[in-house]
Amino acid sequence: MTRVSGVEPKSERKGLAMYEFFQTLGSWAVLAFVLSSMLNVGLTQKPTKLWRHLKINRSFLWRMLLLNFVVIPSIMIAIVQLVDLDPVYQTGLLIFGLCAGATFLIRLADISHADLALAAAVLLVLTVGNIIVLPVMLPIILEGATVDVWLVTQNLLTQMILPLAVGMLLNQFVERFAETIQPWVGRISNISLYVLIIAIVIGYLPALADFQVWKAIMVGTYVLLLSLFLGWAMGDGHGHLKDVGSLGTAQRGVAPAMIVAQGNFDDPGVLMIITLVNLAGVVALIIAAKIFSRDNAVQLIEPVPLNPARRAKV
Repeated sequence: MTRVSGVEPKSERKGLAMYEFFQTLGSWAVLAFVLSSMLNVGLTQKPTKLWRHLKINRSFLWRMLLLNFVVIPSIMIAIVQLVDLDPVYQTGLLIFGLCAGATFLIRLADISHADLALAAAVLLVLTVGNIIVLPVMLPIILEGATVDVWLVTQNLLTQMILPLAVGMLLNQFVERFAETIQPWVGRISNISLYVLIIAIVIGYLPALADFQVWKAIMVGTYVLLLSLFLGWAMGDGHGHLKDVGSLGTAQRGVAPAMIVAQGNFDDPGVLMIITLVNLAGVVALIIAAKIFSRDNAVQLIEPVPLNPARRAKV
């Protein structure tokens, strides 16, 4: 059959429309995941309990800040410079390496039978750290890229800190209401995460034929595994600190990374590589969490935080 120049076959147009649909769906799923996951964490925590951990484990939290915002980004920068990658994938990896404080840490801590209240305290500190560090460091690390500092700050405050604070206040002052809605918010967070992963994989399926994508995934996964070891060392010999330190460092801040990628970069490859590296990391960290719990039966991803009150250590 002769193809008329400049006219795409109907099947090809349908294929492009399908990819565009899933790319758009993925963009909306990012927002739903960030808002629901941060609200979900807030609904499982009380400010008073977190404050006690902030006082008791002050030195550990300072080590976590240093490791997550200085050491790990420096390692990512060094490795990205050594490996030949497309600039768009370099950008995604650098953003992913700089961002810390993933809400999935709560679920990982639950799987590993770690201290959930301590994990929430680490998450809170790292989330606040993103607000301070990202607007300053992104323009420096992403040399040549245009980063809207105010937009980054505004999005982090409205999409992460605000829902987290609302959830914590509800749990503190209207606990029964918070307990009622928390499972539903958790389910929304789960569903949006699954939709996000599926939409990104399908929407950018043609890009997976590019070896550069797989090379970037391997680089990102290597840094995550190295982060797991370094975070373990931050525990200073204490079992509950080692578990939370390793999982809290290796699970990078996918929510702030997605906010930065979606708000500042037109190339969808930045968001794609962040999502794919995070997916590879989640699988590896679930296995690690099961090993920490001395239960090697690996379960399906179920990132619904349970109420941490039942196992919190103070």
